[in-house]
Amino acid sequence: MKQLFAFILLLAFLPGCKKEKIEDALVVKSCFGYQPDAQNGKKVRFTNCSENALSYKWNFGDGTTSNESEPTHEYSGSFPFYVTLIAYNGSKSDAITRRLFDEIMVYKPNIYIYPLYQTRLCVEISFPMGGDIVESIPEYADGWCVDVDISGKINDQYDYLFYESKQPNIFQYEKGWCIGRADLKLFFEKNMALYNFSTSEIKDFIDYWMPLLTEDNFYCIYPQTNEIIDKIIQLDLSVKPDKIHRLFYGVIGTGEFKKLEAPKIKSFDRSGFYIVEWGVFRN
Repeated sequence: MKQLFAFILLLAFLPGCKKEKIEDALVVKSCFGYQPDAQNGKKVRFTNCSENALSYKWNFGDGTTSNESEPTHEYSGSFPFYVTLIAYNGSKSDAITRRLFDEIMVYKPNIYIYPLYQTRLCVEISFPMGGDIVESIPEYADGWCVDVDISGKINDQYDYLFYESKQPNIFQYEKGWCIGRADLKLFFEKNMALYNFSTSEIKDFIDYWMPLLTEDNFYCIYPQTNEIIDKIIQLDLSVKPDKIHRLFYGVIGTGEFKKLEAPKIKSFDRSGFYIVEWGVFRN
């Protein structure tokens, strides 16, 4: 009888012991990603990749919070913000803090201006999500005020306005082309021609960038046009042009070929008073 009672006690004890060990072994890991809205760069959609969590608390870094699993939040004010996600499971929790949109340099954007007649033009660059100009020719100061003739010559001296800037990295890395190092020059010549850059504008690009892209076997090229660029770097002009066409290339070196979905190319309309701009950023 004593043996039977002891066996019953053992059976009653074992499941609780097993459950306790499972709970002790449970590891909660907080993890998240984010993506800006396609139409509004200040509206951010958060994705949740946490492990073994049952509830969450988000601190968006601007004084607001959420308990949703995958919230969408619209910011006001200037970036960057630091976002914290705490993942919970019972008494266990884990927290992670990430800077929203790491900063990235855009190198050597050239702004080419083509008015219909001699024009006095003031150009300002603004960063709605935060950012700064690092270099410029002519000196930017609080903006450029220049004289531009119909050939595009600026102050009888410059072919373009040049700047480099640092701003949040919300560029797209999904669509592009992967090009072998030996084919880069021909690729850019053909690709920029499809966008309808002029021969001289393409030459400026080739002359500057080809000597700098020699270290990797392949380069992944991710194009960015007005839809993305205007969210983080805006051009404000005292005389409004008929068209502004902007193209930045994200250039990422890699040791092996990567298959990418090629984007559609829309050729620039170079009629009326227009501006074209190219630039490059590298991760």
